[in-house]
Amino acid sequence: MPLYRIVFQEQGGYHVACRIRAAAVADHLALVVKKIWGDQAVWVPQPGNGQEGRVYLSVGDAEDDLRPRTAVTTVQIAPAPRRAEVS
Repeated sequence: MPLYRIVFQEQGGYHVACRIRAAAVADHLALVVKKIWGDQAVWVPQPGNGQEGRVYLSVGDAEDDLRPRTAVTTVQIAPAPRRAEVS
């Protein structure tokens, strides 16, 4: 399984980077959002833009019961560089 580096960057705010090893067909954003913000967190993309969105926390049983966890955030997904092997 390949290693990916995923970066969330809020404009004028925080910067969170995470590495994840997942299958190429996996939903990388969903996996990383849950890893960083917890199991109740979901990624909701901005309409018409796949690289910007917000993280919300699900606080109830209804699907529309979401509370914003971040402001609009840009996300970047790229293959992670391999670390140099020490001999």
